[in-house]
Amino acid sequence: MLAAISAPSPLMAAPDRCSNNALRSWWDVRSYELFIDFDLLNRHLSGKCVLTARVMGTAPDAMQIDLDEPMQIDSVTIGGRKQIFAREGGAYVAKGHFSEWQPGQLFEVHIYYRGKPNAAKQAPWDGGLVWSTDGQGNPWVAVACQGIGASVWFPCKNFQGDEPEHVITHYTAPAYLKAIGNGRLRSVTPSADATHKTWTWEVLNPINHYNITFYIGDYYHWSDTFPGKEGVLDLDYYVLKANIDRARKQFSVVKPMLQCFEEKIGAYPFYRDGYKLVEAPYLGMEHQSAIAYGNRYQMGYRGTDRSGTGLGNRFDFIIVHESGHEWFGNSITAADKADSWIHEGFTTYTETIFAECLLGKADAFRYQQGKRQLLLNDRPVQGQRNACDEGSGDHYDKAGFLVHMIRLTLNNDSLFFDLLHKMSSHFHHQVVSGDAIEQFIISNAGFDFSTMFEQYLRRKDIPELLLKKETSGRMLYKWSEAVPGLYMRLSLLCNKEQIEIIPGDDWKA
Repeated sequence: MLAAISAPSPLMAAPDRCSNNALRSWWDVRSYELFIDFDLLNRHLSGKCVLTARVMGTAPDAMQIDLDEPMQIDSVTIGGRKQIFAREGGAYVAKGHFSEWQPGQLFEVHIYYRGKPNAAKQAPWDGGLVWSTDGQGNPWVAVACQGIGASVWFPCKNFQGDEPEHVITHYTAPAYLKAIGNGRLRSVTPSADATHKTWTWEVLNPINHYNITFYIGDYYHWSDTFPGKEGVLDLDYYVLKANIDRARKQFSVVKPMLQCFEEKIGAYPFYRDGYKLVEAPYLGMEHQSAIAYGNRYQMGYRGTDRSGTGLGNRFDFIIVHESGHEWFGNSITAADKADSWIHEGFTTYTETIFAECLLGKADAFRYQQGKRQLLLNDRPVQGQRNACDEGSGDHYDKAGFLVHMIRLTLNNDSLFFDLLHKMSSHFHHQVVSGDAIEQFIISNAGFDFSTMFEQYLRRKDIPELLLKKETSGRMLYKWSEAVPGLYMRLSLLCNKEQIEIIPGDDWKA
C-alpha cells in the first residue's frame, strides 16, 4: 500500500483474527470462487463464496470463517450438507466432523452471504467499500481493504499468511457499467432481461486475499503489450471516459518503468495474469494485476514532492509505488503484518530505483536523502507478531532507508542489484517471514547486517555518532544510542577529504 501523509489509523481487527489459530491452521486455502450481485442503489452485496481448501493436519470439529459485521452468512454447505454455524464477533465458526478427515484431503465450502459492507472512511488506509460517482453522475464503486482484510466484503480466511493459488470472480452489475477484477477477463454475460452483465475474471497466480478486488464504473478500456524478460506482457488500462487523453499521457510511463524494474529487480512476477492500471475513486492500492490508480493525473504524490527536493515531481508516485508492490508485497508476501517492512520498505526504495533510471544516480540519491524529513522514529519498524501490528508508519520510509544503507554498505551496485534479483527469484510467489528475508540478505550479500536489522527494525531510536577532538588535534568517534556491536561503514567529509570510518561502542581514532 502507499504511504499516508499522516500517521496511519489503528487496524480494525479482533484478537482471533491476528494469528493462524487452531480453527484456521488445520486447513490451507487453495482457491476462492466468488459470485457477487451488486445492488448499487442500496449499497448491498449478495452472493456465494466457494472456498476450496486442503486439510493440513488433525482438525478440530470447527473451522473459522471471517466476515465482518454488518455482512452476514445465510448458510454454509460442505459436500452438499448444511453446516451448523454461529457468529463470534467478526468471525463465524462452522461445526462439523472435520476431525474425521485425513491430511491432504481437499474439501469445498459453499458460503451464501449478503449485506451492506462497511464503507471506507479514508481509503485506502481505513478499509472498506468506496461508494462514489463520476463526473457524469454514474456509479463508481471499488474496495480497498489491506488493513482490515477481505472479510470486509466476502467470507474468507482473513489471514495474510495463507494465499489462494487460484481465484475466479463473477461480478454482476448494471449493463451500462464495467466490472473489473484481477487477472484475465474470461467472459461478459448479459442477463436474460439485458439489464445487467456478469463479468468473469480469473487469477492464475497466488494472490493475497486483500489484493482480490473489484472496480465498477463507466470505464473506457485500451490495451497494449510490453516485450519483457518472460515474453510479451499484456497491458490493460481502464479509465473514466472523461480522462482518456490525460490517462494515455500519464500512463506512458508504464513501459519505461517496467523496463527499469525488470532490469534492476527481476522479471515482472505475474505474466500469466497481465498488468492493469484501473482508475479508482481513492488514491491507490497495489491490487495484484489490477493496480488502483487515483492520483488524478498529477506528478508526485497528489501533486506534491514527498522528498522536498523537487525531484519527486518528475514522476507519478502512485503508478511507480503501487507497481513496485508487484515485486514486494504481492510476489514476496510477509506472513505476518508485523513484517510489513518487507512490503513497504523495499517498495518505497523502488521509487529511488525508478528515479535512478529516469534521472541518474546522483539525483536518485538526492531524492532518497530528501525523505529523511518524513521519519517518525516513534516506535519500532517491526511490529509485534500475531497481534495485527504493522509497526510504525516508518515501515515505509525508514525501512526504505535501511535498504539504501544496505546498498551503501555493500558499495557495489552490481552486487546490490544482483541481491534484489536473487530475492525476486528465490521468494517468487512465496509467503515469508521477516527473519527469512534478513538471513537471505546476510547469506547472499557476504556481509553481516544483523546489528543493522536489530537497530533499524526492532528499535525506535536511531544511533548517534559522537565526535571528540583531543588536544593533540586527533579526532575520536564512537556510537551512542546504538545496538551493542553495531557495524556500519560511514563516509565523512573532513577537510574536503572523503574518509571512511567504522564506529564502535568505545572511542577510536
